[in-house]
Amino acid sequence: MYTFTHRNPEMQLDKKHTALVVTDIQNEFLTKGGSYYPLIEESLKEHNVLAHIEELLKCAKECGYYVIHSPHYYYPSDGQWIATGGAISDFLAGINFVRRNDPLNLDGFAGSGADYPEHLKKYLQDGHTCNTSPHKGASSQTNDVIKQLRMRRIEKVIMAGPVGNICLEGHMRDIIEAGLEVAMVRDAVAGSRNEEGDAYTAAMVNYRFLANAVWTTEEAIKRMKAAVQS
Repeated sequence: MYTFTHRNPEMQLDKKHTALVVTDIQNEFLTKGGSYYPLIEESLKEHNVLAHIEELLKCAKECGYYVIHSPHYYYPSDGQWIATGGAISDFLAGINFVRRNDPLNLDGFAGSGADYPEHLKKYLQDGHTCNTSPHKGASSQTNDVIKQLRMRRIEKVIMAGPVGNICLEGHMRDIIEAGLEVAMVRDAVAGSRNEEGDAYTAAMVNYRFLANAVWTTEEAIKRMKAAVQS
């Protein structure tokens, strides 16, 4: 069997045109008691994902990088179709996943699965982070992530998030197809398992084929700080 082994092309950061993009920084994924948390709990702990995401957010804020967050919400009207959105959507339809009462109604939102982890709100709700409209599937095709990047003249993106092989990978593919360079942060990413295997490994395999770089959190932060000084 022929094995294609390659390194990712080197990606050089340009602070003015670089942003940190994170997906699904919500209790449902990152907090014990969240409906999706049990699926990725082992991977979150193995890679210390929550701490690494906070390190990336902290660095981005201290260094003055744009931060774009793509959350995942479902409203009652989305129940008209969510179960027909594929295997994972069918599963999520039965666990009250990232539910909100209404786009304009925040009753019951605080502390819910759809809300942000309390200790990360200082980064996500500081008046500077762009919290986009929700993505309704696995990618940014259903929200305004690409527009927000384009309007800021962003050309290079650093990415992290808890569901590495679904929402995060979907966003990565969209951003690459839009003509931007992408670096994935491998230890700020988690994945679940099913009878076919390990989703985290599947994500890493695809990142190596598609992304412009695959870094650790330590390397990403080192490069972000160096770009500020250059």
